[in-house]
Amino acid sequence: MQISFSSELAHSIAVMLLELRAELDEFAYQHDQAADVAEQLTSNLLGSSSQA
Repeated sequence: MQISFSSELAHSIAVMLLELRAELDEFAYQHDQAADVAEQLTSNLLGSSSQA
């Protein structure tokens, strides 16, 4: 009984860690996308203000 519980617990923790990793990867991807957009907007603003 104890081995079964330990095995289930280890499996559950492994699944939770995989899900956490997927969430962190998604967050990092979204953060990179937002940073790219912000960088592009900054370049556009700086480029248009230097032309004015």
